[in-house]
Amino acid sequence: MQRKPKLRELIAKAQSGERDAVNEVVHRFIPLIRKYSRRLGYDQACADLVVWIVSAVHRYQPNTKWGKNELERCLLHHRDHKK
Repeated sequence: MQRKPKLRELIAKAQSGERDAVNEVVHRFIPLIRKYSRRLGYDQACADLVVWIVSAVHRYQPNTKWGKNELERCLLHHRDHKK
């Protein structure tokens, strides 16, 4: 049985241009995408969050303080601009 790659490994592969790795990262975040798109409450929220995740994958820098704060800024931005 093949082991499931760690998220860090997928992100590294995605940053090096592997499209399948980007797709897998997005797939792993589908539950959160759905949760936050319902919270945002507008039709395009799901697509906007997918675009944000793909962009975030390419901006991610290991061993730095990065993550939830950036997501919160994204959500606030989309919430404020879509009302």
